[in-house]
Amino acid sequence: MKLLLMLLRSSWLNGLLSAVLGAVSGLASLSLITLIHSALSQPQAGSYAAAGLFSILCLVVLATQVGSKCLLVRLSQSTSARLRLELCKRIITAPLASLEAVGRHRLLTTLVGDVTSIVQALAGVPNVCAKAMVLAAGIGYLATLSMLLAVCTVAVAGLGVVSYLAGNRLANRYLCQAREDQDELFKQLRAMIQGIKELQGNQRRQDEFVNQVLLTAETTMRRNTVIGQSIQGFAQSWGRLMVFIGIGLLLFVSPQLQTVDAATLTGFTLTILYLTFPLEGIVGWLPSLNRATIALNKIDSLGLLIKSDRPVQSDLVRPAFRKIELRNVVYQYGTSDCDGFSLGPLNLTVKSREVLFIAGGNGSGKTTLAKLLTGLYSPAEGSIALNGTVINDDDRVGYRQLFSTVFVEGILFDRLLGVDAELDEVASWCKLLGIGSKVDLQTGKLVTDELSRGQQKRIALLVACLDDSPIFVFDEWAAEQEPDFKDVFYRQILPELKRRGRTVVAITHDDRYFFAADRVLTLFNGGIASVVGRNAA
Repeated sequence: MKLLLMLLRSSWLNGLLSAVLGAVSGLASLSLITLIHSALSQPQAGSYAAAGLFSILCLVVLATQVGSKCLLVRLSQSTSARLRLELCKRIITAPLASLEAVGRHRLLTTLVGDVTSIVQALAGVPNVCAKAMVLAAGIGYLATLSMLLAVCTVAVAGLGVVSYLAGNRLANRYLCQAREDQDELFKQLRAMIQGIKELQGNQRRQDEFVNQVLLTAETTMRRNTVIGQSIQGFAQSWGRLMVFIGIGLLLFVSPQLQTVDAATLTGFTLTILYLTFPLEGIVGWLPSLNRATIALNKIDSLGLLIKSDRPVQSDLVRPAFRKIELRNVVYQYGTSDCDGFSLGPLNLTVKSREVLFIAGGNGSGKTTLAKLLTGLYSPAEGSIALNGTVINDDDRVGYRQLFSTVFVEGILFDRLLGVDAELDEVASWCKLLGIGSKVDLQTGKLVTDELSRGQQKRIALLVACLDDSPIFVFDEWAAEQEPDFKDVFYRQILPELKRRGRTVVAITHDDRYFFAADRVLTLFNGGIASVVGRNAA
């Protein structure tokens, strides 16, 4: 049912036209069979009229088959694009904590593998409908020849289909597990790409990763896939064999039970042989349906429903900013203090036009505090208020528009996005950050290949500074910078942002530059250890 709804939402007209053309093609082909049967049973009835009808039917079959296939190509491509775009929108609007719990490797597998499986099944729906119509017409034609033999034929074919479905259900257990194994394999492949320097630098670690981690994940997925698809193949072959068993019963057994004339036997044999093609088409589509069902269940289990409850909003109005208050805010990783880290309760006020530094050791909660402050995380307890008004779930998307951020684990896109700045301003920032050769001022495209981490973060800082947001959040931006650029950041960029009326929240370990901050907040073990500076209360 979900697949059918997706098809209707994607392009119901193309799907309907494809099904109609496929049905016309099938019925025309069936008419060819009846014409051939008539010519064989009554050779003297052949005429130029019959030859002309035969030629017309051949042209109809060709035209409708080509038209149906062309529509199916358009349908599959439009469905793929729509489904992948809707999933991307759903991911973009999903809570960050939920996405982090899912894992990037699972999201990538869903966007690539699961979408492909669903689209392949959707593309076959119109064809299956057309083939089902041909089957129904063919059975009706058999009933006109002999009702008893038609019922027996349907019974034998039904037995083949039921046995196939039983085998497919058994195969589904292994294929579902193979889909879970695919997530693990993608996880390890991603780890290999990200950790290539570490693996190349230690041969023993490299061999152990390849032989015990990567090979194990690949072998497990391959074993379950082979078993599942082998069972499917056996069930499918058995279903096809049932067709020939039916023909054998028709030719060799039925004449012993009742008198059947040769013309009827010929008509049944020709029609059944023809109907094997639509029947095999339907049965052959069932594995695609099975894979699509597994993919849909996987998407649902990740919480990424096809239909997003909150579409991407492009007309948000950035709210005014005077102050942000964190009131007894608590954020918990895991379910208890024993299972994970807990931040808070925190009470903090961030005011307009101030520079606030957040310091503390590794694991003290600095980045978590930044994600709470920017609205990427929702507090488990307490509240966040903007200008005295508490931010709820409906306000959170608009609230996030207050911030320009550069996180320590941030990703750099290959072009300037969401930026509307004059070329002179862009050039000025590029010169200050020493990245003039990395930005095409005319197109806004960025050179992101073969950059050092310091260069990547300077380009990310450029993108942030070109934004018109009132609050900037920098997560250990200077940690991987050369001394000269650290000096530029603390002595030139931060004062310039403050001069422009911006608020800056910077996570930093550079205590020799603490003079650049109005306040320095120090975290320890998830709590505020001290606040030093002007207006420190």
